[in-house]
Amino acid sequence: MLLNKKYLGDGYYPLLIDKETYDRVVEEKEKRAVALGRVNRIKPKEDVVIPNRFKMRKPTQNLRDPFADAAYLYSLIESEI
Repeated sequence: MLLNKKYLGDGYYPLLIDKETYDRVVEEKEKRAVALGRVNRIKPKEDVVIPNRFKMRKPTQNLRDPFADAAYLYSLIESEI
């Protein structure tokens, strides 16, 4: 629970742990991972950007039906770059 960012409070989840405690837990986890030789298991602090190879027109509609919305968005894909 101490590693779950949701519990820092996000509008839906209430604030259960403070930022300082969260940061100390993350630091301790990283320290233990290094000590145990499990550095490759540490999650990156920054979001990983996954490059895509598709070109897509800008959407102009937002449909209420998720299936129709998905079909519409897929139709905007023009080609692979």
